[in-house]
Order: sequence, then structure tokens, then C-alpha cells
Amino acid sequence: GYVYTQAGMLEDAKAQLDAALSNQPDFAPALAALGYVTRRMADKMVDSPEKSILYTDAERLLLRALTASPKLIDENDEAWWGSLGGLYRRRGQIQQAIFAYNKATEATPHSSYAHGNLALLYAQTGNVESMLETYVRVEQLAWGEVQGKIDNYWGYADLLTARLALGKQEKAEEALEAVLRTVPSESPEAFKMLLETLRRLQQVLGPDRGAHITSFIDRIAAADEARMGFGTGKTA
Repeated sequence: GYVYTQAGMLEDAKAQLDAALSNQPDFAPALAALGYVTRRMADKMVDSPEKSILYTDAERLLLRALTASPKLIDENDEAWWGSLGGLYRRRGQIQQAIFAYNKATEATPHSSYAHGNLALLYAQTGNVESMLETYVRVEQLAWGEVQGKIDNYWGYADLLTARLALGKQEKAEEALEAVLRTVPSESPEAFKMLLETLRRLQQVLGPDRGAHITSFIDRIAAADEARMGFGTGKTA
């Protein structure tokens, strides 16, 4: 189920996770993983009653898992609370999303991932000062992560985002080079997730303070297109 999820093969992932739960219905890691896959399926749909139902199903599965195991982490050593926070953010439930990502920081206090999501959510509530303060922490944590593992794409992605938020454009260029160098081949959605984050950051910063992010978005989008084989005659 994990392998298929990373490859973006969500229907296959769901089948494997359903099989795991048929053997052990209360297995928290499988419940959480199925909740995340269900949320990813909903993300791809246009607004509709069916999409709302999938989000509700995903929320139920994640809450079941996290009620049973509040410190539950995934195969990437991130708290499953983050996936629940992402669901709430997509539904516009910002305070619930902040609560979930705060729980994620409690489960994984040294992870830049949860702190980075909190930063953007603070901005959505109009608290830009808290956003910037949190991004200072994100930069520190992400720098530590990439020092510990030099091919840590997700750490570099958080480092890039934090430096752009803090206006450190020269340092952001260094982080971008690392992002492009370390993108994992087994995760076709990696660049798309980063692009979504940078577009959200640019939106909350506004047209003046966020103008410098445009060139970074353009370069990552071009790299994503080249990676997928568009315009090269190759099939992805």
C-alpha cells in the first residue's frame, strides 16, 4: 500500500490497505494510510457530494487511527496528524487544521514539515508575524534535516520555502539547486506538492512581498514538466 501510494497508484494502494484491514481491522497504520489515500482520491475530484463523502471517510479513518495511537507516524517518520491537518485545510477548516498540525509538532517536534504547514495557516488567519516566526524555526529544522541526510528532498523543499518566506533569495537559490538534484524518482507528485506550497505562500505574502517567488515556481514547474517527459517524445 505504501509503495503504490508513493507511486500515485491510489486504487492499487487502496486495495492493498483494504486487504490489510480485512486481516486486522484496528491496525492503526493501515487505517491512517487508507485515510490518506482516500483524501488523495478526493483531492483529484471536482467539488461534488461524492468528494465531500470521500473527505468525510478519510477524516473518520484518520481519527480512528489517531485516537488509538496519538503519536502515530508514517513510513517517512512524519506524524499522521499532518495528513488530517491537510484534509481540514482543503475543507477550509483552518482552526481545525492548526490544531492538527500542532498535534503533529508534538509527535515530531524536530520535523520541519508540520511547522511549515503551521506557518502558512497562521498567515491565512492574518497572523503574518507568527508565520514569519514559525518559518525561522522551519529553516533551522530543515537545515538540520539536510545536514543529517544530504539527499533529503523534503528537507530541502522546506528549506527553500522558509528562505523564500523570509526573503533570503540568495540562500533560496542554493536550496533550489538541492531540490532539483534530490527529487525522488519514486514520488511523481513531489514537485507538484512543492509547487502547491509555494503558490500558497505567494498568495499569502501578496503581489509585492511575494513577487520574487515567481521565478522559483517557474523553474520548478519546468523541471517537473521535463521530468514527466512532456515535449520530449518520451512516455512518463
